[in-house]
Amino acid sequence: MRRELIAAVLACALPAWAGEAPLAVQGQAAYYGVTLPLAVLAQSRQADLGDIRVLNARGEPVPHAWVEGPAPAVAEAQQHSVPFFQAPAAASATTASQQGGWILDLRKVTGAMLELRLSVAPGTHGVYGFAIEASDDLQRWRVLDGAAQLLSLQHQGQRLEHTSFDLAGVHARYLQLRPQAGSPVPPLNGAQVRSVTHDQPVPPLQWSEPIGPTQCTAQFCDYAVPRHLPLERLEWQLSAANTLAPVDLLVQYERGDATSTPQHSRRHRLRDQLRGVRHKDAPVDPANTWSPLLRTTAYWLRLPEGELRSPALRLDAGAVTQLRVQPVGGMVQLGSQPPTIRIGAQAARLVFLAREPAPYRLTWGGEAAPATSLAQLMPTRKAHDPLPVDTATVVMTPAPAAAPVAPAASVAPAAPAPSRKLWLWGVLLAALSVMGVMAWQLLRPAKTG
Repeated sequence: MRRELIAAVLACALPAWAGEAPLAVQGQAAYYGVTLPLAVLAQSRQADLGDIRVLNARGEPVPHAWVEGPAPAVAEAQQHSVPFFQAPAAASATTASQQGGWILDLRKVTGAMLELRLSVAPGTHGVYGFAIEASDDLQRWRVLDGAAQLLSLQHQGQRLEHTSFDLAGVHARYLQLRPQAGSPVPPLNGAQVRSVTHDQPVPPLQWSEPIGPTQCTAQFCDYAVPRHLPLERLEWQLSAANTLAPVDLLVQYERGDATSTPQHSRRHRLRDQLRGVRHKDAPVDPANTWSPLLRTTAYWLRLPEGELRSPALRLDAGAVTQLRVQPVGGMVQLGSQPPTIRIGAQAARLVFLAREPAPYRLTWGGEAAPATSLAQLMPTRKAHDPLPVDTATVVMTPAPAAAPVAPAASVAPAAPAPSRKLWLWGVLLAALSVMGVMAWQLLRPAKTG
């Protein structure tokens, strides 16, 4: 009896998984769709997320399948010069700043539109704020970007321009550039649209919490990219206004790009092709310790025309373990404090079968549990049928606030943070020590009077 009790206590001391979170379901249905938070991807132990399970109230795993987009055909990006026309001003417009903006005719553009590139006359100086709207009939407009900014500035001897805008795969026959209140109409002299012919919907992005550097020198700072999170978008959070510097971005790739999740792998094969077309460069050699990614300009300016911040960068770099930020002229160019960054990516999605009893919870970090395919999970669903509209939300515990970072000029290379595995082993050994003392007390011969 004592040995059975000890075995049960020790079994409780050994967790079956590394993390779990309850699932809040909406509606009553046989199937639920779940979008995984980026924090779950970062904590998963399996490159293919095979350790993620959905359990019911009895702790039984319920069937689930990963959502994959349709396998796209090899696509070639195309560049189109598009006609543009001055839009008529509203009847109530009383000033030049209330003009109607521009309308772009996209009827000859085929496929999904990735990027809009505008050009202005040489010598143009100013900041032009506008909304980008799309329409198929010139009557009903939907907003794609409500706060776009075209920049053409001279600052501290450097030319600062921003004339490219992400269209995120939209399909439309017309675009409208509608000026924001108080902003003049940008003086366009050209407009181009980059598109691809495949037809694959682009899920919305999720953004990480702010990430501080793991180590800094006077020349660069290194940032750890969360595990299993593809580096698709990058957003700067600079520490001081009126900061501007050209910055080189370098990365370390995961060997073999093995951590792409099932639903990420097909998408990134296409994105790699598009990246090669966009940048017209050869594939990066993953054998290099640090591989150059691109040069960009990071800025936060307070000007008479308004406050300007660097837009989010579209990188599509795939599975990356480390990002190096290396300003031209050293880290002092980015201020007394190194910047924090946020990473945007399309999170993984799964569908699970609601086998009672509820409630359900998501677990990760345990033994691998391969998922079935959607065709096996939903045998009556046809290939192009919509996915379940009922959803389950992962209820995550808020992460603690990040500690402030030291000034870049005085930051020494930091020792790597202790591995989470080492921390868990420490807790486990401490628990085993306590269990050993309890076992010795239970098994020692009892004293006789």
